[in-house]
Amino acid sequence: MPSFHFLLYLLALAGIYLFRLSYIGWFGQYLLAAAAALPPLLLLLSLPSMLSLRVSLHARPYCTRGESCRLALSLDTGRLMPLNWVRVKIRTENLFTGETELKTYTYRFVKDSDGYVPLNTKLCGMLLCRVESWECRDLLGLFTVKRRGKGAARCAVLPASAEPDTPVNISAALNAAVTLKPKYGGGYSEEHELREYRPGDTVNSIHWKLSSKTDQVIVREPLVSANNQVFLLLSRVGAEDRGLECLYWLSLRLCSMEIPHIIVSDSQYEVSNESQAAAAIAGLLEKPMGPPCGFDRSCARCVFVISAGEVSMQ
Repeated sequence: MPSFHFLLYLLALAGIYLFRLSYIGWFGQYLLAAAAALPPLLLLLSLPSMLSLRVSLHARPYCTRGESCRLALSLDTGRLMPLNWVRVKIRTENLFTGETELKTYTYRFVKDSDGYVPLNTKLCGMLLCRVESWECRDLLGLFTVKRRGKGAARCAVLPASAEPDTPVNISAALNAAVTLKPKYGGGYSEEHELREYRPGDTVNSIHWKLSSKTDQVIVREPLVSANNQVFLLLSRVGAEDRGLECLYWLSLRLCSMEIPHIIVSDSQYEVSNESQAAAAIAGLLEKPMGPPCGFDRSCARCVFVISAGEVSMQ
């Protein structure tokens, strides 16, 4: 179907032709020739820019749910002549929820310019933004070049950190589940137990003061935690991404206490600082949530189970 600009050109050409028939003189003939030569001339001038147009997307790696966030769209021709009209179709897919949307954006007189596309941050998830296709027109708007898009960008919409509905005593939960074992190779440890001397114990481990009060040689045996792993198990997200908010809050609290931990969803993510916590949440948002993967509970010091807004200990 002819474009609107093409129909306007045909009407203008018909008007010039009628003017040529009614006007006796050289001007009408040259005007008709110029009108007929104008489209191929402007096409030749615009064609390098039309063929060299590059469309690329750029986005922040992270943003917070509900925060205003934009996708940067770059249109680069690398040529002197601008383009009359550019239309870009961008498909955005939330890899966590599976929702997709396709939007079209139109730009006028494009040479080397940047545009901004708002992102939907109402729900948490990994947003995968792709250029579905783009098309551009010459300066007169009569000829069109269409291409499949190649540009893509990702942006993780992270939850806001929010406390669980019921307060959680993290320190009490961690201390109640400590199991100690002798430290391999000996050495210093904040925790220790007293026992009788055995062949092979070092002299430095002897408790001389206590041994002098008894008829036996007493040594300090250093102890370390036998179950030093802390797991955060995401069981259910719930409405308004409540489970993700509680998970992120709990992970950040453990990071502030300098306690390494493992986030368990469909995969396991080791976390020891705030940047790793954000990366772990972004990682589990890259695909729909499935059943939690298995993990070794025998080495678990404590397992925090997050189900929507509730946190329980195992």
